[in-house]
Amino acid sequence: MKETIKDRPHLLKRKSQPNRFLFILLPTSLESDLFEMYGLIFETIGSIVQMEYGNDVWLSLLEKAGYQNTTFCTHSIYPEELVMKLAGAAVTLITDASTAEECLTYFGRCFIRAAGAFKYETLIKSCGRFFCHFLSGIDSVHLHMKYRYPKMEHPFIYVLEEDDNGVVIHYRTFRNGFYPFLYGLLDQVATDFYGIRLSMTAISENPYGCNDVGYQFRIRLNFDNRNYMACKTIEKGAMALERKGNFLQSTNCRKEPSTELSSRTLLKLFPFSLIFSQDLKIMSVGYLMKQIFSSRMLIGQILPEVARLRRPRLNLTWENLVTLQRVACELEMTLVHNGSCKRPLLDTASNEEPRRLLLRGEMRHIQDWQAIVYLCNPLINDMEDLSDLGLALNDLSLHGHGREMVMAGKQHNSRLEDLYERAEEKANELHRTHELLDEWKRRGDELLYSMIPQSIAESLRRGKEPVDTCEAFDSITVSFVEMTNIDDIMAKSALEAVSYMNAIFSALDKIMDQHNVYKVETVGKVYMVVGGAPTRNDTHVKDVCMVALEFRDVINELSVNSATPVHIRIGVHSGSTVAGVLGRKQPRYCFFGDTVNTAARMQTTSLPGKIHISRPSYNLLQCFVGFICEMRGTIMIKGKGEMETHWLLRYHPLQDRLLHDDDCRAT
Repeated sequence: MKETIKDRPHLLKRKSQPNRFLFILLPTSLESDLFEMYGLIFETIGSIVQMEYGNDVWLSLLEKAGYQNTTFCTHSIYPEELVMKLAGAAVTLITDASTAEECLTYFGRCFIRAAGAFKYETLIKSCGRFFCHFLSGIDSVHLHMKYRYPKMEHPFIYVLEEDDNGVVIHYRTFRNGFYPFLYGLLDQVATDFYGIRLSMTAISENPYGCNDVGYQFRIRLNFDNRNYMACKTIEKGAMALERKGNFLQSTNCRKEPSTELSSRTLLKLFPFSLIFSQDLKIMSVGYLMKQIFSSRMLIGQILPEVARLRRPRLNLTWENLVTLQRVACELEMTLVHNGSCKRPLLDTASNEEPRRLLLRGEMRHIQDWQAIVYLCNPLINDMEDLSDLGLALNDLSLHGHGREMVMAGKQHNSRLEDLYERAEEKANELHRTHELLDEWKRRGDELLYSMIPQSIAESLRRGKEPVDTCEAFDSITVSFVEMTNIDDIMAKSALEAVSYMNAIFSALDKIMDQHNVYKVETVGKVYMVVGGAPTRNDTHVKDVCMVALEFRDVINELSVNSATPVHIRIGVHSGSTVAGVLGRKQPRYCFFGDTVNTAARMQTTSLPGKIHISRPSYNLLQCFVGFICEMRGTIMIKGKGEMETHWLLRYHPLQDRLLHDDDCRAT
């Protein structure tokens, strides 16, 4: 059974409040102040919308959002406002939605629901057994996606507080406004992978941090967290029993060897580690850190003075570091070469460009010591980096993969670089193909719209039967324009006549583009124009008459500059008709009815250089100021009998205004 947007009423708790948060467990890119998103986002949204609401709805969403194409490229970048435009369009096109925020929430769910098609389902499942584990592992998910989306500027989320009813998370992002998207995404993960329902509220109305690292928020996630907390309680209980056993053994007359781990042993096992107190003063370091920084003692230094937190990008404060115990942290320490020494020293006064020692590991708060231990290993790419640090392979621990990574570093880097270049080439080639496809699609649309009105063409494209496009119009104006002496020119030189007709019809087409009229067709030497269809309007007679007058003036100018002048006669008539597309091959938008026949009679009974209008057209024209007409009289019209007609002489450029009085409507 399809889940609709309104199936979760608790989404509406804060819908009246402005968006202060941004999603994002999404691939996005950051370029200066311009934010963009990878095409993966739109592909996932489109796949679910098409599955639940049909392809027509998705195409309508794209059209209303102003997106000219019908497809997205996974690794191409698109403006982020397109998501907001799609959400705004969905309010009117998706019946289950009532606000743009609900649509954004729905879009967030779409990303997770379509994750299986893009092979992210396994990655999400591997984050942990509980939803809290997933929240703590989002950073690892982003790291994994970074290889496929190198321009991605991802947000950062970690858990601050935990209890039986949910968690409080820290949320940092460079953007603002996608709070419903974030909720939809997390709620879908909680439902699909952990079988729990989620609600979200903000603890603070405003971000408590906004600087060069983006906006920072505290958000409360409410869900059933009792199982996770019970497991934590069991773990703590086991640790307490172990401590009690150690205490009893220490008071026993029969001494047992102690199994407690001293800080000295710990720093031998992790020779690159740091231990610092609550005031961030470094208490102790691993022996290899002492070796690297032999020219300057690290012990006693304040951590922010010698290092910075590279990942996540937070300030080095005790409060921040305590909350990062289950987050992979990268610490950056500056190093430069001393010219007479091969071993790098911490010397910021050097004129040489500083090198950096990168450490990756985890923060562990040891309450018994009232300190934090940073258990880490260096990030070393290859043998050259190892040599620059004054280290050897033997210095790297056996329990990690440092030695293997360094040995294969150059090979891995070259392979990754080659793969990245190939992927970049394929992405560029695919992007060029999409651009070429868009260009040919645009040309095809222009050709199609020149034969069929755009609204009718879109209906046929959605699968509507041609006969279903037919509709009746109560009042339109039809005009026929005929070149009277083109046969004489044709007798002299057919090629010259065709070239001359092309110049004339091209000039007439330019006039058509300036008015709200529709060119039906050109048959031989006759040019057919309609006003009031396929788009209905009340000014159709004025529009057609303005076009007729401009046609006459342009032809007169061309005749003056030509050795063989061309004469035209024009007929205009207003009335009801039926229009639509019939048949399947070579479709044309045609008009049927007596109005078309009468307009053709007005043209055949006209005179060269004259605009012949019927009495119904004349009556409608009286509603507009500026048109000068002259009575022609009563003439015999084939198939109609006697009709009173007029000549349209000219138009004075007075201020146009439509008269809405009852007398005008009566005519």
